[in-house]
Amino acid sequence: MNTNKILGIVLLLLTFSACSKEFLEIAPEDRLTIDNYYNNDKQLYTGGASLYNRPWFYFNEKFVLCMDVYAGNACGDYVDIAQFNKFAVFAANQFSTEGYQSLYSVVAYSNSLLDIVQNKVGPAVTQEAKDHSKGEALFMRSLAYYFLVRTYGPVPILENINQYGTDVPVYRNRVEDVYTLIERDLLEAAEILPLAWADSDAGRATKGAANGLLAEMYLTLNDYANAKLYADKVINSGEYALMPNYADNFHPANNNCIESVFELQWVSPPQGEHWYYTNTHQAYLAAAGKLSATGDGWGTFFPSLDLLRSYEDGDLRRQPTVMDKGYFYPELVTKEGGYLVENSMTANYAGFRKYVVGSSEEWPGVNFMNTDINTHIFRYSEILLIRAEAILGNAASTTDATALADMNAVRERAGLDPLSSISLDDILRERRVELAIESADRWYDLARIDRAKANEILSNTDRAYLADRNDPESGSAGGGRFVVPKESDYLLPYPQVETDINPLLFETPVAYEFTTK
Repeated sequence: MNTNKILGIVLLLLTFSACSKEFLEIAPEDRLTIDNYYNNDKQLYTGGASLYNRPWFYFNEKFVLCMDVYAGNACGDYVDIAQFNKFAVFAANQFSTEGYQSLYSVVAYSNSLLDIVQNKVGPAVTQEAKDHSKGEALFMRSLAYYFLVRTYGPVPILENINQYGTDVPVYRNRVEDVYTLIERDLLEAAEILPLAWADSDAGRATKGAANGLLAEMYLTLNDYANAKLYADKVINSGEYALMPNYADNFHPANNNCIESVFELQWVSPPQGEHWYYTNTHQAYLAAAGKLSATGDGWGTFFPSLDLLRSYEDGDLRRQPTVMDKGYFYPELVTKEGGYLVENSMTANYAGFRKYVVGSSEEWPGVNFMNTDINTHIFRYSEILLIRAEAILGNAASTTDATALADMNAVRERAGLDPLSSISLDDILRERRVELAIESADRWYDLARIDRAKANEILSNTDRAYLADRNDPESGSAGGGRFVVPKESDYLLPYPQVETDINPLLFETPVAYEFTTK
């Protein structure tokens, strides 16, 4: 990446305006220039607005859903999706490549915003605005690297725009250094970000978002004391609570609701405009065209048999997550009085319900491959489950009152009986059904636990999917596709397009030389 591309990234940061109550309202780009724009707080905040969607687009479009396929929650027949289902992801895989490049786009946007805060603001910009914008950039960069390091292992650390240039060698850096960067940046972000924003800026990164990501990162690193400490900070802030009904989290009317700790922010502009700022999930998750009535609804991703079987009887999260035969949705296809799932591609599934908004009859922000529902990265329910697991630690089980209260609050909303003791198996199952197809939590959960246990779970995950009906290797049409992972399967290969450009990515990872701040 050269300096001309950096200039292009800075320009892209200016594509949103905060001139109305919605900080993501799209503004005319021809009115903005780099030299005259950052003269007050509003203009600086505008510069960070596109961090919340544009660079995340290809991460969100299929990559994050493919990681649920990798975990055995979802399936798909398209060849580059089926590779995830079979633990056979090639370096040339389109969606892995898009995910990797999208996450590094977030890193580049974040580094550009940090440079703006440091070097390109006028004297009228307040220190508070500079701190908040810096905190946003640090948080977003940390979030991108958190996905990168868990997916690809050692990756290049880029933390300022001076590292971008055709004459600058780029090596992979050690996993421990990537986590050092994430921890350092999040600790600073948690200090300088606001506890909450004004309603017109709802959805921007907060202390709660930074502390929540710290809590999950520490859990990933088996640092249970710090995982609990930072989960406590989120819970004790008083800013968050569970929505009364699980399904209410997945409608755009409830974007940035009280349960939201952090979401990617999407808008639904007129058809054909500003493609990279919208959520395409409905196009790929809705199993029938009549659900959206826009020409999409392709059922590209659909629930695995294993996910369907993972729900306890009476779990109220099942119908808002998956569309199974016989389920009725009065809030969808309202012009026909609702939608009854009468048929399914096999006898076992029809599609996903989560992130399916409906047609423009049900919600105005629907176009072809285009909705404005946000993508959940952290919800309050996950923070509760993180704290419960942190309290459990390495023990076989726990009856700790706080851990039980956290776990049972999530279960009570789902209509399930409380538990009197909880184990890691209980927590993993709860996280699976609570967080399915939100931000690939199932895969990253399995990748972080004891490897022998993960191998056992994944080896016994039924990955049956549509093509199994005609695939003699899969057994019966009712299921029976099992794949045993290899150690190398716990990380995706580096995208071929990246190693072709930079063969140094094949070299042994090197220690990163951190500069003193």
